[in-house]
Amino acid sequence: MAVFTAQREGNARPAPAVDYVVLKRRIKEAGLMEPRPAYYWLKTAIAIGTLGLAITLALVVENPWLLMLDAVFMGFASTQIALLAHDVGHRQGYRGRRTNRIARSMFGNLLLCVSHSWWNDKHNQHHASPNHIDKDPDIQFPMIVFAAEQIESRSRLLRPLIAIQAFLLLFLLPFQALNMRIISVQHLFSPKAERPWLQAALLLAHLAGYAMLLFFIGLPWAIPFAVVHQLTFGLYNSSVFASNHKGMPLTADGRRMDFFREQVLTSRNVTGRRLTDFWYGGLNYQIEHHLFPTMPRCNLSKAQPIVEAFCAEQGVSYHSTGLFASYREILAHLHRESASLRGGREAARAI
Repeated sequence: MAVFTAQREGNARPAPAVDYVVLKRRIKEAGLMEPRPAYYWLKTAIAIGTLGLAITLALVVENPWLLMLDAVFMGFASTQIALLAHDVGHRQGYRGRRTNRIARSMFGNLLLCVSHSWWNDKHNQHHASPNHIDKDPDIQFPMIVFAAEQIESRSRLLRPLIAIQAFLLLFLLPFQALNMRIISVQHLFSPKAERPWLQAALLLAHLAGYAMLLFFIGLPWAIPFAVVHQLTFGLYNSSVFASNHKGMPLTADGRRMDFFREQVLTSRNVTGRRLTDFWYGGLNYQIEHHLFPTMPRCNLSKAQPIVEAFCAEQGVSYHSTGLFASYREILAHLHRESASLRGGREAARAI
């Protein structure tokens, strides 16, 4: 499965642009696009309270093993802040442009040490070109390819890593937190950065507060605490986003579709119960989120049966699978697309 031109096999009907208009009308009639500020103020209080609890435990816990468990808990708390920052970036949460801008700065720069304008610019490009082989920043990696034809554009020095990219991806996930910080700093020197000096000041405030926390924890446990916290944050945060599109069909210039079909066919939903919804921050309803990015996360599950039924009416494939099955699909796809670098018999099986 590489680049596709229309729909999956069996779905070749031309795509009328009116389809999305009809679906959006149904969603609006169900009241699912209405803002939910009370819900988001409650989520904000819970997320900040969870982070505050993790920090408090780090300051009072003396047992080193409990301290390491708290570092894991703090990684969980940081990801809850990140999921909230994602929603704020889509203006799902609060009323008013000024409130949303302040929230983006607080959640992104101050609490996560991530440039909010970098993330918004990158994420908006992802939503505009999901799984585009050249334009989606979420699938641009020097050592990973999502279609075999990308191999030619990669450095020969990295091709041995690409050959084992299915295994490499799992290794890279925990380091996403570090990667976001590095790119955030680089972004502040670019013309796209909004109020770079203010963002830089908030990033430094985060680093100063984090350094103070590590100082109070003291050696030798401050360093392993920071490592476990950041790796847990990176693993949890990236694992939420990885299962949404990777391994799904790709698009390219000259081979794109209408908005409705492109968003549905390049996205994967992850099924589960309320625990899955909480763990993913609602992003397991990725198809619905991509169709209606400003919809409050608490309404995505209500929109899901409406969207699935509409896709069935239009003959558009709606892909939904379990958590572990989603990762099997991702890893199998990566392994298949890199088969030519492993040579011989395995490459022949992938054709």
